Amino acid sequence: MEDQKGSGCSELSTDSVSSVLAVIQGYHRTHATSVQSPSKNPKISPLFYTPPTDLISTLPDFLIQEILCFLPIQDAIKSSVLSQRWKPLWAQIPTLSFSHSCFSFKLDKFTHFVNKTLQHFVGPSVKIFFINFKFDRSMTSTLDAWVLFATTHRVEKLSLVFDGGLVYAPFADSEPYRLPQFLFMNSSLKDLTLRQCVVSPQTHVSWPCLKVLSINYSRLNDEAIENILSGSPNLQKLKLHNCEGVNRISSKSLEVLVMDAIYDPKEKDETVTEISCPNLQSLSLVGFMYRTTYRLMHVSSLSKANLSFVMTIEKKDKYDCIKHRCILRELLEKLCHVEKLTVGTWCLQILSIWEIKGISSPLSKRNCLVLETEICEWDLPGIVSLLQSSPYLKKLVINLSPYDNSKFEFDQEFFDSYEFDGVAFLTSANWIFKCFLQSLETIEIIGFQPSSSGSKLLGKLMQFLLNNAKVLKKVVIYEQSGTLHQSWNSSGPNRNMGNAKRNQIVQTLSKCTL
Repeated sequence: MEDQKGSGCSELSTDSVSSVLAVIQGYHRTHATSVQSPSKNPKISPLFYTPPTDLISTLPDFLIQEILCFLPIQDAIKSSVLSQRWKPLWAQIPTLSFSHSCFSFKLDKFTHFVNKTLQHFVGPSVKIFFINFKFDRSMTSTLDAWVLFATTHRVEKLSLVFDGGLVYAPFADSEPYRLPQFLFMNSSLKDLTLRQCVVSPQTHVSWPCLKVLSINYSRLNDEAIENILSGSPNLQKLKLHNCEGVNRISSKSLEVLVMDAIYDPKEKDETVTEISCPNLQSLSLVGFMYRTTYRLMHVSSLSKANLSFVMTIEKKDKYDCIKHRCILRELLEKLCHVEKLTVGTWCLQILSIWEIKGISSPLSKRNCLVLETEICEWDLPGIVSLLQSSPYLKKLVINLSPYDNSKFEFDQEFFDSYEFDGVAFLTSANWIFKCFLQSLETIEIIGFQPSSSGSKLLGKLMQFLLNNAKVLKKVVIYEQSGTLHQSWNSSGPNRNMGNAKRNQIVQTLSKCTL
């Protein structure tokens, strides 16, 4: 779930080509209308305006420079040979992106290329500055100079993305880059992405325009994060991916927070990260947690929450079901007011243990529930538990292709204590749901694969839902590729789906399990 490290190297993407065409066509449409408007030239109608054959050469310089930004930097520089007019254009492009992976030569030549490019740059400002390579300590002074170049050119979006190290021990074979102190005083930054950096401001931080901050595989501490948040009064989105040393996040401006953890066996002490953000609207707690948990303090404005995290243990240890149940229950109680809740496989199976032991989920006001799971037997009690605690639910989404499908590792003692049959459980739960699911109108299935291991259970779950969702109006099934598999709608805007269509849905899913 980490931010993507690189940018396009070899060729333009479909989106980039579309963007370039949109720039060109938009300019010529506007130019045709404004230059040949009937009010200014009544003899010529814009309907008969014929654009020149060479559309690009007629564009103004600033639009050509915008188009050059879609090219890899080395190709943008090559455009200078096209004509005398094109020769200086690349040296003023607003986007400078340097990724070592895009070059066939070694790091020293890459460094030389970046230095020469920056020396020839004559533009007044840089909107986007992107650097990506495997950092080592000998590059510190050079990289400081590049960052200084970006800041003195009033950079708006800065990305310092460094490779090296192992996924689960990011500093194992590389030295992280220590951010220069001058970077912490910047009035132009709006978007900052850091990967494998030491973020340690020695004085107060001043980022008055910063709105988006993403820190990945980096070293932090409470003092640093507090300094950053207090010095960023307009920060709206914060993502922390595998960052050490954060025990409290407090901000009045934050609207989106993503906490993405990765299992670190070096963690020795139990820690709790407190989140106090009264204006937060979206919260994601994802990834693998070992000894770190979260406590929600002030999150009254939340409308969306994602609990797709996994709590891991070492092989020699046993899961503490009571501890994990308490952690998840506390989170759900704090999130009972959110409109949309996303829950992953691990959390579902913790809820299953509750349900089997007769412990219900906290009641909620949610109207949209997203289940990210491939559907196995031990998901079903957790799903039923969540549905039973969602009396106002209008939309249910089942994502069968979750980013992560890590399961709760039940020990043999638990299996020996409970003989469980998922299908029988759903059948026995039918009578309970006669008074629930009274608001469910839409069911959406994403990532459907006919004849997959979970398709039979999915069919049984759908039959259970169709039997109990009395005001259901729409069912949509998307395949793993994203294409529409099939959809069913009620006959009228105020009418519920009839029994014939409900039976058709069950038959369709049943055929796919054969």
